[in-house]
Amino acid sequence: MTIRSATKTTLMALAAVALFGVEAEAQRTFEVQRIRATFRSEAPLETINGLTNEGSGSIRVDPSNLSSASGTITIPVRTLRTGIELRDEHLVGPEWLDAGNHPNATFEITGVSGASSLQANQDVNLRVTGRFTIHGVTKNVTARLRVRWDGGSTLRARAQFQIELDDYNVSINPAVQAKVSNEITIQVDIRAST
Repeated sequence: MTIRSATKTTLMALAAVALFGVEAEAQRTFEVQRIRATFRSEAPLETINGLTNEGSGSIRVDPSNLSSASGTITIPVRTLRTGIELRDEHLVGPEWLDAGNHPNATFEITGVSGASSLQANQDVNLRVTGRFTIHGVTKNVTARLRVRWDGGSTLRARAQFQIELDDYNVSINPAVQAKVSNEITIQVDIRAST
């Protein structure tokens, strides 16, 4: 090997290392710092709103290439509150969400569409697909997602999607069907930082 070809090989290797290093740095992991998850049931006789401010998770994303986004958000079921203590006990009890056997609700991101990148200090509307698990059952769902990235270390996001309780083996007692809807709207707001 001549000095000239050795120099070219070395320069190409350095360029490849630099290129892969830049790509690796572009992928960031944002850890959830604050979370607010809500649910809404609109039945003929009653609207029930519930919430929790407890949860955890992380989102791994390259702001310039959203196709590689991944992550998981986890909510402890036992922390859900509706404003009525007895109803809360029933909600997390064995006849409903059964927090004793199924302690968490999770959303795992499997895909993102609607935009290819995030722009600093601009809201970006997306669709995120993922696997939602509650009551020990996992189903694919699609959520509307609005994301705002500060251009640095902070990301804010709001996702909203609907589920049907019977898809997750949660049965509504006929005595309360007029007060609890099978269709539930879920919204999750997060603030995450690197």
